This record gives sequence, C-alpha cells and structure tokens, in this order.
Amino acid sequence: MYSREIEGETRSFGVSGRLWHGVLVMYDRETHTYWTQLDGRAIRGEELGERLEHVPSVFTSFGSWLDAHPDTLVLDKTDDDKRQAASRYADYFADPDRLVTPHLSDGLGELPPKVVVFGVRHAGGALAVAEGVLERDLVVNLTVGGEPVALLRNTITGEVIGVERVLDGKPVDLAPLEGYETTERVQVVGSDRKVQAAELASVRVDRAFWYAWARTVDDAELIRE
Repeated sequence: MYSREIEGETRSFGVSGRLWHGVLVMYDRETHTYWTQLDGRAIRGEELGERLEHVPSVFTSFGSWLDAHPDTLVLDKTDDDKRQAASRYADYFADPDRLVTPHLSDGLGELPPKVVVFGVRHAGGALAVAEGVLERDLVVNLTVGGEPVALLRNTITGEVIGVERVLDGKPVDLAPLEGYETTERVQVVGSDRKVQAAELASVRVDRAFWYAWARTVDDAELIRE
C-alpha cells in the first residue's frame, strides 16, 4: 500500500494494463507516470526515478482485523464483483507452471518461479524467505543489511510481519511461544523473557512470487529451506 500524496499533491491512480517483469504497473492520471506495484518506483514518465511512500499494511483475515479495529470502514464490491465468486486471476495463481511470459523463469536458480516469498529490504540489504520456511518454522531470525530482523508468521491467519529483533539495544533471537499467535507474542531464545511483537520496531515485508521479487530487487539473498 502506498500514499497517494506526492510533493504535497494528491494523485489519482489507475491500472495501466501493462506489466513490468510480470508485476502490475499503475499510473497516475495527473502526470501519466508509470509506477510498479511491488516497490512503488516510477519507471516511466514525468516522475521517473521517484518512489511512492509506503504505508504499512497487513495480509490477514477480515475477522482478525475487525477484532483489532472494530470501527473499520469497508470498501464494498461492485455488483459485478459480487457475482464473480472467485478472483479473475484464480487460474493463474493455481497453476504453478503458468507464467505471463516464459522468460520470467530464466536465471532464478532451483526455486520455481511461482513460489511465494516474503521479501525484506532493510538497511541497504535485501533478503527473501520462501513461504514454506515460515509455514514450518513460524519465526525466522535474519540479518538484513547487517541488521538483526525476524519474520513472524501468525499461526491462524497466515499473516507475516517483520520486526527488528533488538531489545535493550542488543540483538536477540526469537522463537515461537506455545499457545500464542506468533505475531502477538514470542519467546526470547536463551531466556525466560517473552515479548509482544508490537513492542519491537516494525520492518516492511512484501509478499510476492519469487520471479517478481528476484527481478525487482538487485542482489537479493534467498532462504528456501
């Protein structure tokens, strides 16, 4: 999610109908600049090289969101969308071998191009973790750009968040805490201390297909097992 405000002006965005490395491309109606969905960067037009301001968001269930934010307003679907039970892209998501263009699978190593990864860009570094790793381990301790980071997977909703694993100015390793959703409370390895995830500084996490992340982020490391 990104802010629509650029240099003090509110922009109106639409879908361009184009793809960049298999990633949706937006455009703003005021300058007709093209912006990539995955990193909010302007790739063509008047704002070339600029980047949209990221707004923190979560990928979770509506029920979990309402529990935390009961006064939330919801953008309703159109009548056409309500009549369409499944996503228009359901077939594309379901078929692991189907790609927009065949070249998207080139140069990706052994990891299949449509494996879902959770990517982190932090302190000048970048790293992606395959979804299967988080489904198995729930908490993954990382070092990104030389800084200690952890990814935490909610055991109920599947939501993944990123945090700086630093307490009292020192890096710590984190582990799942039995009986708690991992995005709420975790265990500090090597001690009896337990910590609320909300107490730790948040780190942006992007959910993407591996082919999209690998082509959008230069020199990104990958944890796949």
